[in-house]
Amino acid sequence: MYKNYFILNRIITEFDSLLKGFLITEIFSQEKDKLILKCENSLEKYIEVCVNPGEPYLTVRDEYHRAGKNSIDFFDEHLPLTIKSFSISDHDRLVKITCDKVSFYFAVRGKHTNFFIAESNGEITSFKNEDDIYLDEIRSEFPSHKFIPTIKKMRFEEKDLSFDEYRKKYPFIGKEIISEAKYRYSDSDNKTKSDYIEDIISEIFQESPAVFISGKTNDLRLAVESFHIFPSDEIKYFNTVTEALNYFIGKKFYLDDLSLKKKIVEKHLERELSRLSTKMNDLKGRIERGSREKEYNETGNLILINLNKIPSKSSSVDINDIYNDNRIRSIKLDPKLSPQRNAGYYFNKAGNEKIAYKKSKELFKDISENYKRIKLIKDKFQNADTREEINNIMKELRIKPVEKKESQESISSKFKHYIIEGKYDVYVGKDSANNDLLTLKFAKPNDYWFHARSVPGSHVVLKVKNTKEPVPKNILKSAASIAGFHSKAKTSGLAPVSYTLKKYVTKKKGMEPGKVALLKEEVLIVKPDIPPNARFESDE
Repeated sequence: MYKNYFILNRIITEFDSLLKGFLITEIFSQEKDKLILKCENSLEKYIEVCVNPGEPYLTVRDEYHRAGKNSIDFFDEHLPLTIKSFSISDHDRLVKITCDKVSFYFAVRGKHTNFFIAESNGEITSFKNEDDIYLDEIRSEFPSHKFIPTIKKMRFEEKDLSFDEYRKKYPFIGKEIISEAKYRYSDSDNKTKSDYIEDIISEIFQESPAVFISGKTNDLRLAVESFHIFPSDEIKYFNTVTEALNYFIGKKFYLDDLSLKKKIVEKHLERELSRLSTKMNDLKGRIERGSREKEYNETGNLILINLNKIPSKSSSVDINDIYNDNRIRSIKLDPKLSPQRNAGYYFNKAGNEKIAYKKSKELFKDISENYKRIKLIKDKFQNADTREEINNIMKELRIKPVEKKESQESISSKFKHYIIEGKYDVYVGKDSANNDLLTLKFAKPNDYWFHARSVPGSHVVLKVKNTKEPVPKNILKSAASIAGFHSKAKTSGLAPVSYTLKKYVTKKKGMEPGKVALLKEEVLIVKPDIPPNARFESDE
C-alpha cells in the first residue's frame, strides 16, 4: 500500500521536516519515468520521483550517482530553487512542493501520473508529455485543492454506512484500509465501522512502518506493523516511511528481477529437456532398427554377380539371392545408370549407412549425457533461492542476460516530436539511421508516412491511434508541411510531399540507410513550414 493516500501523507510530513530550506540545484532524468531533484544544504539529498502508472512513488535518497551520458536536464531555467514546504491535497494523491519562485506537483492519477512545474503566471509544464486539453484542465484544478502540510485526521459524521459505502464515498481511503477494517470487524464490539477505519488511519501515522515479505509468493507489501491482511514469512520494521519505502523499492526490484530470471530459466529448461528427449527417442528408434550396411553391400554384390543378366535402363531386376537360400529378390535400379553404377550406388549407401549408424550411437550417447546434465541443473534450479544462484545457472546454460526491450514510448524519445491541434502526434527522423528506426521499427502499418518528393529530407510519421476515425485532410496537410520543412525544399514557396500508409513503405535488401521504396503514394503540394496548429514538443 505504498501508493495509499495516508502513507503518502506521512511521507510528505517527513519530507517537510527533512528538506525545508534545501536548495534544488539540479533536476534530471536518466531512467524512463524517473526524475531526480538534487537538493543541497550542508548535506546533499536526492528526491526521486517515479511517474510509472503501475508503481508511482516519491522518496528521498542520501546518495544518487548521475550518469555521464544519457542524462537529461529538466526545468533548469528555473534553478536554483529554495524549498519552502511540502503539502498534500486534503482528498487526493496530489503532493505540492512549494518553492520560492515556482511550485511542483506530483500527481498519482493512473495513466496521467506525472510531475509538473507551475509558474507564478499560471503556466504548467509536465515531465512526461501531456496534451494541451489535459494541461488546461489541471491549470484550473490544481489551485482549487486545499493543501495540508500536516497529518490528515479522519472523523466520519456518517456512522451507519457499510465498509464499501465508505470506500465509495471516500475513494482516497484506499482498498487496503477497507480490507483491514473488514478483517478486524466484529459484531460483538461496541464500535462502528467508521471507528475501525479511523483507528487504522491513526495507526498509519503513529506506528512503525513495516515491509511484509512472503517468501513463498515473492509478495511484498508496505504498511505499518499492526496490519493483519498481508501474509508474510518475514517482517522488516523501520523508523520512517521513507526508509521503509527505499527498502521496499530495492527489494521489489530484486524480487521482480529474480522472478523474471526464474521464468526465463524455467522455460529454457523445459524447452531443452523436451528437445533432447525427442532427439533421444528418434535416435533410439534409429539404433534399434539396426544398420542396413550389410543389406546394401549384399545388394551391390548381387548386382555385380548378375551384370550380364540385367538389361540396360531397367528400373528393377529379380535375382536369386545367394545370401538367402537363393530366394528370388527384387532390387530397385535407377534406369539412368548402368548396372555397374547401380552396384556402386548401393556400395556408397552401405558406406554412408555405416558412418550414419556409428554417428547415431555417438550422438545418442552425447545427447543422453547432456539430458542428464540438464536434469541435474533443473534439480539445482528448483532449490535456488538467490539471484546469485540463478545468475550462475543462467551462465551454465549460456542464457544471455535479461535485457528490457525498448518500448514504443522510449523509442519515441529518439525523434523530433510535434503535436498537431493538441491531438495528433507527428514524429520526425533526425538522420538516415534515425529515419530507418522511425519508419521500420517505430511506425505502425496504419500510420501515415511523409517525405518531401525528389529531395533529401527526414522521414515523417503521423501516428494513427484510432484506425476507425479518419484523419482530417487539414491534419495530413499540416504533417506534409512539417515534412517539407525538414527537407532540402525548406526554402521553397511550395513543395510536393509524398505520403502513404506505412504498410506501403518497404526497404529492399542492399538499400542505403534512410532509403526506402513506396508501393503506392499520393502527393500534397504544401508550403514547407511548421503550421500554426502544430506545437514542437521535443527533440530528445
